[in-house]
Amino acid sequence: MAHPLISRFFDVITAHRKILNLPGSVTGRLTAQWAKIMVFPQVLAPVLIVFGVPAVDVLLIFAARFAAMHIVWLLDHYTPYARALGLCHLVTFGPLFVYFSLEFTAIQANWGSLGSVFVFYYAVIAACLYMDLRDLVLHMVGQPYPAYMRDHHRNGHVTIDDPRVEEPVTVFNRVLW
Repeated sequence: MAHPLISRFFDVITAHRKILNLPGSVTGRLTAQWAKIMVFPQVLAPVLIVFGVPAVDVLLIFAARFAAMHIVWLLDHYTPYARALGLCHLVTFGPLFVYFSLEFTAIQANWGSLGSVFVFYYAVIAACLYMDLRDLVLHMVGQPYPAYMRDHHRNGHVTIDDPRVEEPVTVFNRVLW
């Protein structure tokens, strides 16, 4: 049996992959694709050390991902699949993004021929933080459920005892709300 820190990491991936891949939600499918773009390279970041990328940068990326998954695990017990889950990235990758922004040129140069990989990581972190900040604001103004959870509730895949989940899913709120 795996250590709880390891099993929680995989429990989050399994549970969220399952919910995102339920049928009947365009945003669920798109979010599942984004999750692969976001998580997979960050989990494989330690491999970059073999190719000469500075260990500190890689370990910071990996540690932020590892910590974010544990925060999601905790938040899932409080408010599962709600927009507030974006807190996990804001508190883990937020400080990392500030550091990367302040030292962007030096870090990219230190990555050598893999500098473009650093730019990719930086862009993914930036996009993730933007979406998570937007989701947290929406959660705080009373819209806690993303479109895919409202779709899954409407399609009978999940049951959420909150009247806000009944809000209709439109093209507008798939993109912005």
